[in-house]
Amino acid sequence: MTEKNIVLNPDEKAVALKSTKDLFFAVKQLHDWINTDSLSQEMAGILPSLIESHFTDVAKVLDYSSKLTKEKEERHQEIRKANARIHVLEKQLGEQKPIDGLAEQLEYLSRVISDWWNEHGFHHVSDASFTRSGIYAAKFSFMLEYLSTFSKTPETDKKNHKQRLQELIEEGWDIIFEDGRRSPKLIDNDNNRSMLVELIKTRFPSAKIVKTRNWLTHDEDAFTFRDIEVYIYNLQDIPASQGEGNEVF
Repeated sequence: MTEKNIVLNPDEKAVALKSTKDLFFAVKQLHDWINTDSLSQEMAGILPSLIESHFTDVAKVLDYSSKLTKEKEERHQEIRKANARIHVLEKQLGEQKPIDGLAEQLEYLSRVISDWWNEHGFHHVSDASFTRSGIYAAKFSFMLEYLSTFSKTPETDKKNHKQRLQELIEEGWDIIFEDGRRSPKLIDNDNNRSMLVELIKTRFPSAKIVKTRNWLTHDEDAFTFRDIEVYIYNLQDIPASQGEGNEVF
């Protein structure tokens, strides 16, 4: 028996042909950019979304979306069952965890991070918080004009300020000075972004920079970092020295 072909009406056919054409060009563009190592982060987020959208349009015309919806609902039912089991286990585990000293532990973890960032030379961490799932989140600011090397004498700090700035430059950081030498700023460029990722990930392996904010210099010649928003997903990354009475939870 010969299998029946799908015959679309003129409107359906026009939609299907346009969507498949758009789908083809989006896939080809993605393929070409990947092949030439020229795919930007922005387009890496846009093109897959376009491809998905065009495919969905074709699937609707071919009535394939109804099959996907059925399969998706079946998967969701399994996921809901798994989540229910996970919630039960989390509740059981949570009830077994003592909360005595919890505030002190969280304060200690925040202080370790703040002290490390300050000591490195960028000075200030703000809006620190811990999510209900145990993720640390905070804004790491760049205040090089207040740079300190943690000397206990203010006069020594002032002398060391210039030295630490020079050390940062020698380490490879790109720094500009507004208002003569009085206002050092970290330039927002590829080099500094790469170094920031390496700096954060080396100290906190589970960390991720999720957002950056910048300033435009007075002469409108460059952007400089204002702060970065950082998530640390594994709190065990934070203690400065493991196994010395600082075990997290």
